[in-house]
Amino acid sequence: MSSAKPEAAGFSNVDSSQDQRHFVDYLDLVRSRKGVREGKELSFALLQLKPGDLALDVGCGTGYDVILLAKIVGEKGRAIGIDSSEIMISEAKKRAAESSNTLNAEFHLGSIYQIDFSDETFNGVIADRVFLHLEEPRKALGEIIRVAKKDGKGRIVTHDPDWDSLVIDSEFKEVTRKIVKTASDWLKNGTVGRRMYGMFKEAGLADVTVNGGAVIFTDYEPSFQHLELEKASKAAVAKGVISEQEQERWVADLQRKGEQGRFLASFTTFRVAGTRM
Repeated sequence: MSSAKPEAAGFSNVDSSQDQRHFVDYLDLVRSRKGVREGKELSFALLQLKPGDLALDVGCGTGYDVILLAKIVGEKGRAIGIDSSEIMISEAKKRAAESSNTLNAEFHLGSIYQIDFSDETFNGVIADRVFLHLEEPRKALGEIIRVAKKDGKGRIVTHDPDWDSLVIDSEFKEVTRKIVKTASDWLKNGTVGRRMYGMFKEAGLADVTVNGGAVIFTDYEPSFQHLELEKASKAAVAKGVISEQEQERWVADLQRKGEQGRFLASFTTFRVAGTRM
């Protein structure tokens, strides 16, 4: 994985990053985690897709979910991914071409705020870890609802973490609190996960359900990268909320726990589903 860290724009503007490959590598790392794979299976089940259906993945990244959705809807169906990043769409097309039986998968450059499909097009729309990067989540949800089929034929599923819920077993409690707040505030909507259920209800969706759970990390090295703890702690130094010495002690403490096999971190994620009537 690239050692460079992404700029504050993060996934909101991958193409202007100085290290575009970081984002591709990061998605691959996250996708490889056991709990993430199991969570995707739950999201797909909540979509209730059938062979022949049309599915849309908004913020599709490298296209992994679209390829899986294409297999669910079968050759008579179609799975489409859109992303605002040309880098991600290019990578998704390449990976789909390398995969078998993906003729019914396609990818388009596009914005979640202006999805280039007609009203009531899709049987299922999914957005996985997308809303935390958005400045206007209600506008985005409205656009997703617009392209979902009406009369109970269109399902919508979102999945986002709540970064304020991040807990880390550290000897330095107050420093950890400051770093967690910095990490959450660094995102455009670090706490959007907890608000999606209410937004679905507010938007008039039916059969709204929410599944929440703690994602637990005990393997130090990949977890440290997944949670981007070094970046968060250095951002806290840059903001002046902790000192360089505190940052170094904090990282060294976590590294020591990792070497001793007792590293622990966790955060809560929320998976919300609803039906357009």
